[in-house]
Amino acid sequence: MRRGLSAPFSFEGKMAKRLLNKDATRGTEVWMHDNPEGGWTIEQKQHVSQVLEQNKRLRDEWQQGKLIGNTQKHWQQVADIPAALYLQLKEKYGEPNQNPKEWRKWLNDYDNRFFRTSGGHI
Repeated sequence: MRRGLSAPFSFEGKMAKRLLNKDATRGTEVWMHDNPEGGWTIEQKQHVSQVLEQNKRLRDEWQQGKLIGNTQKHWQQVADIPAALYLQLKEKYGEPNQNPKEWRKWLNDYDNRFFRTSGGHI
């Protein structure tokens, strides 16, 4: 269902803000701001505390060499990135399979360690 914005958005020259969409399952909110210079800004927010807590649990459970000798496990999760951040990274670097070098560099960066679900380097 699409919501229309029929009423004026400014309040006596003050900058206004309106919530357009909220998804509690994904923890996302989409806001529209009235810019003082004119025009609109769309802002997407995502609460990531649950993702980061889950990543920490998975990182703590990770064991080096756990997949060696197990022919049934052919992949290992290395990161969990919130959707809003993933879309920004995808815009910057392209798809992970198209630019694996830059994605590896980003994932191995110490500042991004909270998104990793395993140890070691990629």
